Amino acid sequence: MIEATDITVSLGRQRILHGVDFTALPGRLNAIVGPNGSGKTTLLRALTGEVAHGGTVAINGTDCARLAPWELAEQRAVLPQSGALAFPFTVHEVVRLGLSGRNALGPDAETLPARALERVGLAGYGGRYFQELSGGEQARAQLARVLVQVWQPMVRGVPRWLLLDEPVASLDIGHQVQIMRLAADFARAGGGVIAVMHDLNLTAMFAQSVTLMLEGRVLAAGPVGAVFTDDILGRAYGCALRVSTPPPQGGAFVLPQAVA
Repeated sequence: MIEATDITVSLGRQRILHGVDFTALPGRLNAIVGPNGSGKTTLLRALTGEVAHGGTVAINGTDCARLAPWELAEQRAVLPQSGALAFPFTVHEVVRLGLSGRNALGPDAETLPARALERVGLAGYGGRYFQELSGGEQARAQLARVLVQVWQPMVRGVPRWLLLDEPVASLDIGHQVQIMRLAADFARAGGGVIAVMHDLNLTAMFAQSVTLMLEGRVLAAGPVGAVFTDDILGRAYGCALRVSTPPPQGGAFVLPQAVA
């Protein structure tokens, strides 16, 4: 699992996270949701070590502070919200950046980038320049790079992790569903997924556990049905929301309620 205990983050004199505890289990898609400025991305960046923080973060039972960067890279891959390239790399070259450790040395190293591009719906795009792609295509190419890094969800019985910051933010609905299914498949194969999400309905469709953030604290955490209630979501987002279950699937969906 990935377990964070008493995480605090400050920027100057402003406290961003206030003693947050967080646990994500492998075999699940673990979502972090909440309104803008609630601390979702900051929590993810604390989990990945991108921001200085108090408290501890452990991955698969080992304190991350005791692991070398290459050891962390073997266990988890991180997709940030956005990333710019200063040089004219091809899409294939960008995806190949994810090759490291056993993936770089394995017999499938040369085929993994193309296979990853196919999985994100970009088959045949390898020879194009990254800067020529649309924003949504660039986001999927970066996801392919991340997939290559942890292509096998489990290695010798140890789960590997995808940490995704708003992975569907720039995508149309068809590609949103495609990417969420890809993440769900990774979890079903034994890996772990932590995803910062804004779309509550996609979260309800795909996540097995949810952490709801508000003002740098955890407002609620647990299964989707326990966290996604009218009262809890209304408190978090400051507006009237209704959680319903449509037939025949019975999955939750969330609708804003217009107030005259």
